[in-house]
Amino acid sequence: MLLQFSVNNYKSIKDTITFSMATSSKDEGNSFHVRKYELLKSAVIYGANASGKSNFLKAMSFMSSIVLNKSKVIQSTDKLPHIPFRLSTETQDSSSTFEIVCFINEVKYRYGFELDATTVYSEWLYADEKGKESKLFYREVEEEHYVNINKFKEGYTFFDKKNSKINISSNQLFIWKCDQNDGEISKSILNWFSKFNFIDGMKQESYSQYSMNHMKDINFKNEIVSLVKTADIGIDDIVLEEEKMSSMAMNEMGLDATVQEQIEKNGGITKISLNTYHKQYNEKNEEVGNIIFELENEESKGTRKFFSIAAPILNTLREGSILIIDELDASLHPMLTKHLIKLFHNDSINTKNAQLIFATHDTNLLNSSLFRRDQIWLTEKDKYASTNIFSLAQFNDVRKTEDFEKQYIQGKYGGIPYLGKFEF
Repeated sequence: MLLQFSVNNYKSIKDTITFSMATSSKDEGNSFHVRKYELLKSAVIYGANASGKSNFLKAMSFMSSIVLNKSKVIQSTDKLPHIPFRLSTETQDSSSTFEIVCFINEVKYRYGFELDATTVYSEWLYADEKGKESKLFYREVEEEHYVNINKFKEGYTFFDKKNSKINISSNQLFIWKCDQNDGEISKSILNWFSKFNFIDGMKQESYSQYSMNHMKDINFKNEIVSLVKTADIGIDDIVLEEEKMSSMAMNEMGLDATVQEQIEKNGGITKISLNTYHKQYNEKNEEVGNIIFELENEESKGTRKFFSIAAPILNTLREGSILIIDELDASLHPMLTKHLIKLFHNDSINTKNAQLIFATHDTNLLNSSLFRRDQIWLTEKDKYASTNIFSLAQFNDVRKTEDFEKQYIQGKYGGIPYLGKFEF
């Protein structure tokens, strides 16, 4: 469960900005308790185009990809991903810092690092089990390193006590090395980040395959169909169908004869498609059967988007993990978007305290019946083009019952585009 995220010098973010999933208003609902903390089940981010909404969400995804070493940094000469704020000479060649505070089995961890393309300048991990934070390890290029021999034994193996240095390459995270040594704490942190998922709502093809793969699980398939049917888009069933590609079809692909022969010898090519079933009626409007549509070619873009997003959402709710979506509302009717958000707010469905964080332009969602003030965040750029982020709970004059949508559009909260006059 996510409590807080901070970042600086990443894309349009110059100075440190902090986002929190802790409640900060006296509003009720849409929250759950972990120890003495009250955390939010969802958060929505608004802002003008190019204000940094997407960059902020990508910063979370970026940190996750670094922690999980998706760039496969192995050798000392390998480069780390680094995307600094380039509109300032102060930061364009400087390092970036990321820190996350989360709960794993009710232990609060604070983990972060500072890096550029060649060097991890600092890295730290703290744990709070009963209300007091303990330092598990800390490394800083120009300072003595520290590893807690009692509470982080998995890392002490790599600690040079004589020189007060952790033995590690300068372009690698210490958390990787501890995980490779089967460290229990480091493994749990990497596992937490593996459930910290990001999807781009404008690119449904990137996660439609994920939903298709889950259709092979009959229980999961039934849940997806059940969710799609609640959306009232006229679909009675969705069926995954597999069909062997004929030799003629492979010929039309222009494959080399030797290659085609080898493919056929190994079992051929299986074409997987998804079909939707719709009720068919006669002239008396009596139900007479079903008509089959190809999901990819005959359903609307909104229907395809709803199906594609169903599996990531259901999986997040099942696992109690965190889902970050940029442009959740793209191609979806506002009622469908609201329907998906309410799944996370529903205690009987979201039984494992899953969290949803998303960006949108859909002001129909700005409603006190759907969101608390501390769930609504806005991004805005200053005059130097640097992104800032703040929540409605930080305003002293925002009542929890006021018309959020109206006030936002009128510019009370900021986070909107200021349009100039155009003339020929």
